[in-house]
Amino acid sequence: MKKLFLCIFLISKICLANELPDLGDYSETVIGAHEEGIIGTQILQQVYQSDSVIDDVEIEDYLYNLTNKLVKSSDYSGSGIKFFIVNDPSINAFAMLGGVIGVHTGLILSANSESELASVLSHEVAHITQRHVARMIGKLQKDSFKSYLGLGLALLLARSNPELARGALAASQALGVQTVLDFTRENEKEADRIGIKILHKAGFDVRGSTDFFKTLQKGNRYTVGAAPSFLRTHPITSERISDIEDRLTEYPYKQRADDPSFHFVKGKIRVFLQDKKATKKQLEINVKNKSYISELGERYALAYAYLRNENFNKAQSELEWIKSTKLENPMIDKLNIEILLKKGDINSAYLTIKKALTRYPNYRVFVYELANYYIEIKSIKEAIKLLQSYVLAFKTDPELYKLLAKAYSLNGKQLLQYESLAEAFYYKYNLGEAIVQMDMAVRARDGNFYEKSRVEARLKQLQREKEIYEISKANL
Repeated sequence: MKKLFLCIFLISKICLANELPDLGDYSETVIGAHEEGIIGTQILQQVYQSDSVIDDVEIEDYLYNLTNKLVKSSDYSGSGIKFFIVNDPSINAFAMLGGVIGVHTGLILSANSESELASVLSHEVAHITQRHVARMIGKLQKDSFKSYLGLGLALLLARSNPELARGALAASQALGVQTVLDFTRENEKEADRIGIKILHKAGFDVRGSTDFFKTLQKGNRYTVGAAPSFLRTHPITSERISDIEDRLTEYPYKQRADDPSFHFVKGKIRVFLQDKKATKKQLEINVKNKSYISELGERYALAYAYLRNENFNKAQSELEWIKSTKLENPMIDKLNIEILLKKGDINSAYLTIKKALTRYPNYRVFVYELANYYIEIKSIKEAIKLLQSYVLAFKTDPELYKLLAKAYSLNGKQLLQYESLAEAFYYKYNLGEAIVQMDMAVRARDGNFYEKSRVEARLKQLQREKEIYEISKANL
């Protein structure tokens, strides 16, 4: 909670540090696109310090690919939308400054189809493409702007935490916060309209939006005060649903099959974030009674549940059923690899990893697995060669840098080890530790002239970034 308030305070002060013009479009003059990018980075710095953020590359990549389809179908011209996944059972998603989207695991689990999940994400993408935060701030009267700014941003960031939102509202009645709230309701309507367009253009079933809203409302109709976070932060009225349904008549009916990865991701979340014994028992009951949306997804989850409970033979049995469907999907290969590794069949696991990486060359999980295998058998040069090639392709992947640092360490390359660790911290939004590690790289006694020049230049770059950050704080 303290971290969130710190983030709110910092963002507010950064915006207030600049002189405000008398006239103009506040959406551009108060918070420009560049400033939004800086703020987005600062938000992520706070976010990644939390233990609640999910660190699973398969889940991350699935959501990234899904969101990217939507972004490509929008008019977004920014540098790229960033998102994080929160381990929270509440049903919520929220857009923030800087093209940042937060997604709760509860939202993923509550979606009955991929189109339902995509409908929520397209709504949040629309909030970003229409720059609703900046527009909300720009609508405020100039003479009361400074009073409202911190509050407006606090309300936005508090969307992930309804309790904090209620506290902000209670403290702001004297400031006439209704102006802000009224504007955000208009934002919601606009996000509905734009989001449906994005959803349709991306090839999803646009009726997923109303299906999802109706499911949420129906499930909470008789439970006083227990509405999901999404309904509290994105108020859904009967009028709004009716308006959305009217818009849907403009679009032809389109039935779209779910990507199997959607159900696999849901399965992983259920198994690894819930009680392992209770989850296994429930999945067994579901499979026996055929109580599921996707049998494939349910058996995939059950295989992982058996694996987590160290019942490897039953996990293998579920995997064989999945293989019998002849479905090709990298998440199935990853499950196969994990079972082989747990059973101690290293050679078979290695062969499976090699085949999987050949079939899916951009699936980073297999790169991690192969690099770990090379490191385990002391084939350090092979590990370094592999990781260097993929670092070029995935320059912002901290896990690749961590593995590369480990390989360099085993190879006695101190400068390269510290340099890689610095980049790992940097792409985890930990600028302070990145500077510490890069300074150690500069001080290392090995490395050639080119390597020393590179780390020295990079250290200066990182230090300059920190100076800019400190200057912004000094102007508070």
